[in-house]
Amino acid sequence: MITVCVATYNGASYVRLQLESILSQLPQNAEVVIADDGSTDGTLEVIASLQDARIRLLPASSHLGPTYNFERALQEAKGDVIFLADQDDVWMSGKVQSMLDALGGDVSTAPAGMAILAVHDASFMDGEGRPLTVSTSGGSVSRMWEDRPYKSGLFCNWLKNTYTGCCMAFRRELLEKALPFPKNLPMHDQWLGLMAERHFKVAAIQKPLIQYRIHKKNATQLVGGKSRGFVQRLKWRLDLLRSLLH
Repeated sequence: MITVCVATYNGASYVRLQLESILSQLPQNAEVVIADDGSTDGTLEVIASLQDARIRLLPASSHLGPTYNFERALQEAKGDVIFLADQDDVWMSGKVQSMLDALGGDVSTAPAGMAILAVHDASFMDGEGRPLTVSTSGGSVSRMWEDRPYKSGLFCNWLKNTYTGCCMAFRRELLEKALPFPKNLPMHDQWLGLMAERHFKVAAIQKPLIQYRIHKKNATQLVGGKSRGFVQRLKWRLDLLRSLLH
């Protein structure tokens, strides 16, 4: 069984297109668990209008922020293979099958030697869905891994995260190691990636499988902008290390 976990918050402008791109690739026995974090812009109404029995909506009881809102969705996931999805991207055709192939298929137990987590590249689009080239310190890029490629290894991803949640899928075995999330966790994707690096095998797919939307609300997150101070970033890393060694 497949579960797709989606975290939403005031995403009415884009969430329909994203959910349609996901649902079109899923079998009828799959589920899409949507944890909403208190949307006030009509997001819930857009989701309800899809009228798809595979969608399971978790309304907010309090505002958790994206990391712990994703944790709430993951705690409800029933699938053997779990995908993460943001509310404003678009899945490319073939994404689900490509990830299943990397993880050994939609079966309850991973075949021997297969990866437990798979991660892939993403192409950029703007708020209107047009292909986008972004200027970075290393030049102009149209794909995520042209600027910040995935790198394997526990230490390098503890030091500088190269995992992006919306580009990840993993088997249930990872959740048994990663849940519950530690307190004060800055990024769910980094934690899941680090736990996979520590305990399992990771597969990297070197092609874009989603269109990653860059707009006013998320543009500053693209190239790992240093919006937090050095002391805060150091504290996060030390907290992560303690949790990893626990």
